[in-house]
Amino acid sequence: MIIGIDVSAVVYGTGVSNYTINLVRNLIKIDKKNQYKLFFSSLREPVPEDIISLTSQSNVKLYCFKLPPLALDFIWNRLHIIPIEFFIGKCDVFHTSDWTQPPTLKAKTVTTIHDLVPLLYPQWSHKRIIATHKRKMAQAIKNCHHFICVSQTTKNDLIKLYPKLDQQKISVIYEAAEKKYSDFLKLAKNVQLEKKNKIKNLYDLDKFVLIQGTQETRKNLINFSIAFERFIDTYPKSKIVLAIVGKSGWGQKIESKSPHIKILGYIPEKDMVALHASAMILATPSLYEGFGMPLVKSLYVGVPVLVSNNTSLSEIAGDSAILVDPKSIQSMFLGLKKILTNSQLRARLSVKAIKQSKLYSWDITAKQTLAIYNKL
Repeated sequence: MIIGIDVSAVVYGTGVSNYTINLVRNLIKIDKKNQYKLFFSSLREPVPEDIISLTSQSNVKLYCFKLPPLALDFIWNRLHIIPIEFFIGKCDVFHTSDWTQPPTLKAKTVTTIHDLVPLLYPQWSHKRIIATHKRKMAQAIKNCHHFICVSQTTKNDLIKLYPKLDQQKISVIYEAAEKKYSDFLKLAKNVQLEKKNKIKNLYDLDKFVLIQGTQETRKNLINFSIAFERFIDTYPKSKIVLAIVGKSGWGQKIESKSPHIKILGYIPEKDMVALHASAMILATPSLYEGFGMPLVKSLYVGVPVLVSNNTSLSEIAGDSAILVDPKSIQSMFLGLKKILTNSQLRARLSVKAIKQSKLYSWDITAKQTLAIYNKL
């Protein structure tokens, strides 16, 4: 079988980028029998080394083009012309990105739905992104042979938006965090402590609540910051700070002059494992998430989590989290009070977090995805 996969998204450093590179990396790791053709297109960005390195495998070939995303949106989503085989030659299955839905001559198509924010909550997205996703999904609903949703919540949203879609064509396959996160707890205790202390010193942190994610409206950062300040007002002697990590996104940039809130912005991936492991808790108070990768990262390293009781977050966290209503500042405050003032509770949640993390593995994701290719 010849399997084509659009890897163009890898250059953007997003959750979709993380999914794409890890899926392809693990498919190639478990599958030496089938041939893989990787389609990459970008007008200005070079091919990432992560992608180039995969071509060292004899069953992997890379096809590169200098076409901008807007051009592919026009050709494939608007006009729906020029089959993918024109670019990469014959293939039996083609796995599309979240941005475009190319036509095919004979290949069966699979697309992954990470979330449906532009369609469900257009007020949180740029008009261009909304329009592109509408066009991509319109083509996918008409032509795609199978849909992979990264959570049951995302599947439910897909069915809600497209009730006539055959549910036999939809599978839920969870994402995972990179192996380096689960490997952290395998290190000797003194090595773990050394890495934690180093990262705390680097970012001037001691006891802290971590939030990781792009600064955008749906992340609910402003209201959570108010809830955190309420916690500090209640416990004025507390030395705990709120550390917000992530680049600025569309629609919102959070600013704070409070000494209890540190806006760290973008932090390189090489520092993220130790940063997650060093936190007292991870908070993900989002109004909507299709999956919640930072949550899984913290589960891997046994860090207690506080998450919204809506969308996919409670699904992914299971019974390992404190759940709060993200629309209620008082609920978030009470959640913080409950988890930050009870070390025994945090210890119990840590054990549950590690147990819950076993559900998420790129090896499992790759095997389940390959099974869909074979079925098609």
